[in-house]
Amino acid sequence: MEQSKIEKKNETQIEKTVGWILRTGVFISIVIMLIGVIIFFVKGNDGYPNKIPSNLLSLFNGLLQAKAAAWMMIGIFVLILTPAIRVFASIFAFLFEKDYLYTTITAIVFLILVFAAIIGLS
Repeated sequence: MEQSKIEKKNETQIEKTVGWILRTGVFISIVIMLIGVIIFFVKGNDGYPNKIPSNLLSLFNGLLQAKAAAWMMIGIFVLILTPAIRVFASIFAFLFEKDYLYTTITAIVFLILVFAAIIGLS
């Protein structure tokens, strides 16, 4: 009986942590995108004469140069990255619970996400 209470408490804490990760990621992406929108309205353009770059290095350089489109694209990137971070955190949550089946499944899902991202970037 006592073990069950401890397991429920651990499960609740893990759910809160995962929820916090998702909320924080969404909040950070909204803030980044709002900065981009503000820069757009202040400057009157997106900062790029032809097309917005799609590689991360160019986008990070655009952040330093206060280019609105770069800020908005990085905000979208953070939003897309948030669930992947949640999957990564879940690996450790399942390890903590000693649920090795779900640890393995979640690790495989994370590897698939990483593999897809590598393919998408190339």
